[in-house]
Amino acid sequence: MRIVAADIGGTHARFALAELTPGERPLIGEMRKYRTRDFAGLGEAWVRFAGDSGGALPRAAAIAVAAPIEGDVLTFMNSDWRIETAGLDAALGIDKLSLLNDFGAVAHAVSVADSMVPLVGPGELPALGITTVLGPGTGLGVAILDRRRGVAVIETEAAHIGFCPLDPQEEELSDALAARYGRASVERVVSGPGLIDIYRFLGGGDWDPLKAGALWDAAIDDTDPLAAKALSILVRCFGAAAGDIALAHGAMGVAITGTLANRIAPLLKSPAFEARFTAKGRYRARMLRTPVCLLTEPEPGLLGAAIAFQRQWGAA
Repeated sequence: MRIVAADIGGTHARFALAELTPGERPLIGEMRKYRTRDFAGLGEAWVRFAGDSGGALPRAAAIAVAAPIEGDVLTFMNSDWRIETAGLDAALGIDKLSLLNDFGAVAHAVSVADSMVPLVGPGELPALGITTVLGPGTGLGVAILDRRRGVAVIETEAAHIGFCPLDPQEEELSDALAARYGRASVERVVSGPGLIDIYRFLGGGDWDPLKAGALWDAAIDDTDPLAAKALSILVRCFGAAAGDIALAHGAMGVAITGTLANRIAPLLKSPAFEARFTAKGRYRARMLRTPVCLLTEPEPGLLGAAIAFQRQWGAA
């Protein structure tokens, strides 16, 4: 069975054709990526993908979106796109539709992943129990993978909990973010745009959000010392947040995903990240037993969307 798999984020919309076979992991075809700002909405991007794919698309789809799945209109936090759920299948010309949060899809991918790299702790993720799945991109995605009784995925908006500063510099950063945005959330710090805000806070001036990649390049390559310093702050705040969220979830494993996370993997294996992840007072011993692993799957959103469809509808 062939379906369209789509992963719609705040910056890019990714599409691919997926082949589903009963009892097997989906096969994801060539991925096509479009900038969301170049299209008015999902419908236009869908038509473009159909044209680029050479004809009519399958009449089944799994669509993962960077928005809470609630209400009649799905509202993206980091994009101008809106998706009306009523009649969406008819508008796209499909008969079977799985619609889920993008990090719900990523958690489905983690459930079958064999491409995990240990970052912190004892090694492999637990085969049973709860795993926190999170990763920075245009925003910060967070989901729960529950393997206590089969496989269940819980989509969350944990990225929008309040940012908790742990030293005087971070307190000043929190105040600066609150003054600019009205509130300082974890996502304001631990995300692609978060690096821009930290860089500004350190005195680097404004940076064009559309050119955030250049700042990340400078930070990772250490060609701009201030950008590198901003990234070091982001990494230690990421460690603290990952530990806090894992405790809130009751997790005994953490899977970190995404392109940015893979680019900064050496920093995520650093003592700074580990120290903040494990510094949980009376729960330090528990955190030392909690593995943190990096998912290296190139397109986990597409794979996870296809897996979610397979679990909902089957593969025939």
